[in-house]
Amino acid sequence: MSFRALLSAPLWPRLRQHGARYLWLGLFMGVAIFVSLKTGEHYPFSHFPMYGNPNPKPVDYYFLTDVTGQPLPVVDLTGDTAPKLKKRLNTELNEWGFANGTRVKSEIPPDVRTRLTKEVLDSFVAQSKHRGTPLPARVQLWRGEIHTGPDGYHETFVMEAEN
Repeated sequence: MSFRALLSAPLWPRLRQHGARYLWLGLFMGVAIFVSLKTGEHYPFSHFPMYGNPNPKPVDYYFLTDVTGQPLPVVDLTGDTAPKLKKRLNTELNEWGFANGTRVKSEIPPDVRTRLTKEVLDSFVAQSKHRGTPLPARVQLWRGEIHTGPDGYHETFVMEAEN
């Protein structure tokens, strides 16, 4: 049957022939629309799941500064981003923790944490020299924390290591 013949055929026999399919399709679409509207943009159905389940713990990030406290462009000097710096540090801390039976980073002794953090900083300094974009003679690795509370957001900074 051609398309023109299909359009010229009476509507009722076609609906009777395919009515059950259309009914089920319409019912399915109606339920899908209702469920989608009901769940909305809520975790875990959000298109942005990283914002769907906030917790009250502080969010930390790492950055490099020179001795005067001026932030350094990590990507331009080392080729890696600041999140990569955090991933490297977390990897070192987690590996040490797993090897020594400590699953929580806060239980790592301060002297070990300082040593591991300095090793990560030194690897970034070496990486920048290898790229031909050396960091300043003295570099500091800082951890920033974003705290949320009823009064809004505020940040705190802690120097983790210095070379």
